[in-house]
Amino acid sequence: MTVTGDRTDAELIHLRPPGELTAQREEWLVDGLTAALPALRMRELFALRRDMFRSAGLVTVAVDPTTGAAVGALASRTDRLPDGAELLHVTTQFVAEGLRHTAVLRSSWGAHFDALGRTAEDLPRLIALKTYNPVVLCGMRAFTRIPGTSLYPDCSGAPQDAARMARAETVAALLSPGHPFDPGTGVISGIGVPADLYPERPLCRDATVNAYFARTARPGDRVLCVFDAGSRAASLALLRAFHASAATARGAVR
Repeated sequence: MTVTGDRTDAELIHLRPPGELTAQREEWLVDGLTAALPALRMRELFALRRDMFRSAGLVTVAVDPTTGAAVGALASRTDRLPDGAELLHVTTQFVAEGLRHTAVLRSSWGAHFDALGRTAEDLPRLIALKTYNPVVLCGMRAFTRIPGTSLYPDCSGAPQDAARMARAETVAALLSPGHPFDPGTGVISGIGVPADLYPERPLCRDATVNAYFARTARPGDRVLCVFDAGSRAASLALLRAFHASAATARGAVR
């Protein structure tokens, strides 16, 4: 699949661990992302955290067609909560510094969901990830325009919904066992390694969200974000939105 527009081109490919994530491919992925994100301590991150790729069910990689280097990655796996509910756990999401405001990230999500082959009938209603980046939360929040959907945590300053806090505690226990979790803020303490991965906190275009992250999360902490599609109708609308993104980059996928 080739993404064209917004001042850049990129090819999207899919890797399905463990079989397609060979040692050689993993090093190619790590080397590419390290070079693509020079402001972050990516080499130190990958020295500690290869599980974000190895434990994934699907890794969608954005590739620079000129150099053949990896310039972005989106990985996820399906987990199951104690009550049996499925949860799509986004284990990592990176895009090169120069591609953050292009079609690459949006189309990566669309291609990723396309490759998962899930329908509204069997798509997990819950999507969760851990982040120190307010831009990521704002990106997820955009999908709450779909009626019936919701996103935890609420960064507006209002009290968190009690039911969503209780569910977030269950999700945090599954994804980050042994780490302190504050359901009132969504913060999982001390889970981010290396603690100084980010030289400074990224900023989104919403000052309220930036202030929320600055107030609640320290370096080394991560904010647990849980998107709830809520219903089959909302899941269908979500899939349509992702498929529309993928259609903007329709082409051949390896």
